[in-house]
Amino acid sequence: MHLIDMQPKIHPDFLESITVKPPTKTAEYIAKELEQCKLDVQPLKDVVPLAEGEEPPAEPEDLLPAMVSDDLFLGDVLSEFAMLEKAGLGFGKEENYKMFLALKKLLVKSPGVNAEAGEKIVRVRMWGKIFGQNADYYIAECSLAERKPIPALPVGEQPKSWVPPDPIGETAEECFFMSSTNQFVYYVCNAPGKPWTRLADTSPESLIQAKYVRRYLTGDLSAPVLSKNPFPGKEADLLRANIARITSDTRVAPRGHLADTTDYEGGGDLEVGLSEAGSFLGMTGHALCELAKSSWVHASLDILPQGRNKYHDVYGWTPPDDKPDLKDPRAQKNRPALQSVYLDKAPTLGAPAWSAHVCSPKAPQYSPGVVRSLVWPGALSVGWGYTFVNFYCGWGLQETGTMFAPPVTFIVQPEPEKLEFARNAKCQGWNLSGDLNLEAPPKPEEGEAAAE
Repeated sequence: MHLIDMQPKIHPDFLESITVKPPTKTAEYIAKELEQCKLDVQPLKDVVPLAEGEEPPAEPEDLLPAMVSDDLFLGDVLSEFAMLEKAGLGFGKEENYKMFLALKKLLVKSPGVNAEAGEKIVRVRMWGKIFGQNADYYIAECSLAERKPIPALPVGEQPKSWVPPDPIGETAEECFFMSSTNQFVYYVCNAPGKPWTRLADTSPESLIQAKYVRRYLTGDLSAPVLSKNPFPGKEADLLRANIARITSDTRVAPRGHLADTTDYEGGGDLEVGLSEAGSFLGMTGHALCELAKSSWVHASLDILPQGRNKYHDVYGWTPPDDKPDLKDPRAQKNRPALQSVYLDKAPTLGAPAWSAHVCSPKAPQYSPGVVRSLVWPGALSVGWGYTFVNFYCGWGLQETGTMFAPPVTFIVQPEPEKLEFARNAKCQGWNLSGDLNLEAPPKPEEGEAAAE
């Protein structure tokens, strides 16, 4: 009656959807929904002291502490999400708080570590979110204390061209610069509040083959990787390899935040750390948008064609006696440490690899600056003053600069009249099919042509 009285302008196709009854929820669906509600509400609870005469429950609830201990570092997660929201990337206050509680639970509980050997998560950072067809991946970047190294293959099982994976740090480094694809440990979950799953360290074989695999993720870590090019592993290995590729290309920091202290004259290893106290004075949002003045620099080594951040000598090259300072000519070189993102090249795009703008053009003096990667759509960095955030939110695919177009078929060719293409007289199947018009139609008579 209300629709008859109001007579709204509704398309007739929508009337059926209005009158259809909503689907009934099964008991199994309601049970799953209730279990998920319990998982969402559990981090919000706090420890309540027992009343006088009250007995403790048989199975105590697994609750989070109100404060994180001093030896653990979580950071101001909600402020980082607020800065990302100014850059146009927001998940809503409810989901932001759920992600904060999920990171806090990951830091306190330290799942998937070898507790007997002393492994423990000491630092957690929200890396980003990768979309999937059936479920999404929420990714956390963690630093472990007393982390055990990756076991190498036995000497007898190593092939001649075997390249070992990048090493891991002996201790949990506080430096933001990433010099190894396995420097950090990554945890994933399908939704805030669901259990975290630790991803295994990546390998050079996975990093090399991941460049030739272009497909959407399904959201299931155990799903096979169906692709034209073979991939050594499941979707969990592909996800870990894509995380390493995205991080090595899009991990940036403002100019002056990091300092290169490598002894190049003495031939020492690469050493990049935080700048001295008082040397980094912060940058305004407008200054962070001046890419030509090296406002942002890379905070990670690039991945070499060998599948590592640092070159591994496979051939055992030694310099000659008369030239002891000669270096291996086959060694693959990284880009310079702390190189400006303005020098990045994107030949497939025909445009710069990065774009920068202020979040609010009407008040640029109070607005943060954001820089976005055009090679990896979804990767961005937001900065203001002394604070900056690196984040990724996308499909985990690299931009190719071309659109997909199905191949065009050729036109139907006429029947060749050469003898070498003539049909075999013994083959009579084509003549008996009856559905092939192999003969030209008869010409109409003069009377019929005139009538037409």
